[in-house]
Amino acid sequence: MAEQEVKMSPSGELNFKIPQQEWSGNDAIQSSYFAGQQMIISRSESTPDEYELHYLGLKVGGFEKMDDAKFNAPEFARSVFQILGDFIKN
Repeated sequence: MAEQEVKMSPSGELNFKIPQQEWSGNDAIQSSYFAGQQMIISRSESTPDEYELHYLGLKVGGFEKMDDAKFNAPEFARSVFQILGDFIKN
């Protein structure tokens, strides 16, 4: 973007007032916010003994424990932004 300052919108401010990267929920499903957007950990529908991370329409699975999914969540969020960036054409 040429010489234009990007600023936080009022709705963005609301999203960032929510505690970031703090998980809440139960043994089957939990949620947290990463970069102001909700991420979900849930049991896999196809493999119920594994967990999946869901974020901005993308998912990754194969985690044996919920804590494994939580540990990998920050890297998954960064990967999602990279993938989404690749969809944007100049």
